[in-house]
Amino acid sequence: MSITIKLFSALREALGESEFELDLVGMEPAANELDVAAIKAALSKRGAAWRDALNQPNVVHALNHKVVFTDALVSEGDELAFFPPMTGG
Repeated sequence: MSITIKLFSALREALGESEFELDLVGMEPAANELDVAAIKAALSKRGAAWRDALNQPNVVHALNHKVVFTDALVSEGDELAFFPPMTGG
């Protein structure tokens, strides 16, 4: 069971990856109860760069091209994208 992770803009540059598959087997909670927060927590265990990049205030999460909060449930085959905080004026 896996999902596609996509990283954009400054997150892609900071982490050196733009897209990869993440295996959900063996993750806690059970794979059928994983939410965006659990995915972020798992990715944050990859090191300080991942933790700092993904846990900035106002990081945008898009699940299957729809902006979601961290309590959105993730399913097999989903695409989860992370965008850095947006600025504008």
